[in-house]
Amino acid sequence: MQFLKRHYEKIILSIVLLGLATAAALMPIKVSTERQRMEERKQEIVGAKPGMYKPVNLSTNEKILARVQSPVKVQLFGQHNLFNPVKWQRRPDGTLIKIQRGDEIGMGAAKITAIKPLELKASFDEVTGTGDDLKYTVTIIRETDRPVRKNIRQVAPKAKNNLFAMHEVKGPPENPTAISILVEGDKEPITLTKGQPYSRVVGYSADFAYPPESVVRKDLHEKDAVTFAQETYNIVAINPNEVVFSAKSNGKTSTLKLNPSGK
Repeated sequence: MQFLKRHYEKIILSIVLLGLATAAALMPIKVSTERQRMEERKQEIVGAKPGMYKPVNLSTNEKILARVQSPVKVQLFGQHNLFNPVKWQRRPDGTLIKIQRGDEIGMGAAKITAIKPLELKASFDEVTGTGDDLKYTVTIIRETDRPVRKNIRQVAPKAKNNLFAMHEVKGPPENPTAISILVEGDKEPITLTKGQPYSRVVGYSADFAYPPESVVRKDLHEKDAVTFAQETYNIVAINPNEVVFSAKSNGKTSTLKLNPSGK
């Protein structure tokens, strides 16, 4: 015990030094072991086959991007009545019509239900008389006229009347193969042969309907007028698929497309 009391510090120091010596002796072995483990891990990583790339789930990002590209539109007109009171209009029969879209009345509610071509028809009927009394009978029908008439005229060579002028006689005067006439208002003559009537489209007529006031007009021509929705409209043009109107009050033009169904 006395020995321990006298030399305990030396004993403790010796034990510490022995531990340090042991640790120093084991350090190369530990380093070698760790180096081998690192090399094995390196080989596992370098030699391993890469797996398929797993794409990142961007669905939430795509949804947000779609919302940004297509923002919600605030509708403050038309059928949205937050700031627009609903308008009601009384029909001539006393009933009320609700105005929501704006096309329930006026030009938006008008319909063109039919458009048909109007033709100029002409035929060379016969030759009468001889010599100075020689005359050619021609029938003219212009469907743009009101009322439509069957106009039969006899005219001498090189003569004219209120419908047409003789332009040329082809063949013998008493028995021509054809005649050529210049119809009033035309710039070019037309040729007529017996038994072969001539026709061409010279205009169009239209059928019109305005359901809110039960207005129906048939066979409207250019320059006709129609009154509806407290306005009078002049028809300035009728084409194969549309009719052009001009408001009498301000000259504003509107075009209605052909709508056979009337819906």
